[in-house]
Amino acid sequence: MQKTLDDTLDQLYEIEGVEACILYRMDGVSISLRAPGYREHLLETMFWLEKQIKHVLGEMNKEGLQETIFYFRKNRILIAPSSRSTVLVTIAEADANQQLVSLETLRATKIIEGCVA
Repeated sequence: MQKTLDDTLDQLYEIEGVEACILYRMDGVSISLRAPGYREHLLETMFWLEKQIKHVLGEMNKEGLQETIFYFRKNRILIAPSSRSTVLVTIAEADANQQLVSLETLRATKIIEGCVA
């Protein structure tokens, strides 16, 4: 099960233009991370996400959204719940193929749901 989860995150991370993918618990604690070495802007984004994830998920539930996209600095941040207790965040460059990243993120959430549930 852990191998499937790791493979899923690795495949998402390998998409051109994806800078990071992070699996968070609903309370904002990161469970698993795929990112290049130290990059200050990614660290700032991750700190912002940790503080905001609970609030964002609450708003998504209230509005009935399956996913949401934020633009933060020069990145596009896709947030998609992946189970009752986790959320998958994909951070992509602004010029990355938005449809591909969105579809692959949603595909990954289905796989993660099967691993976590």
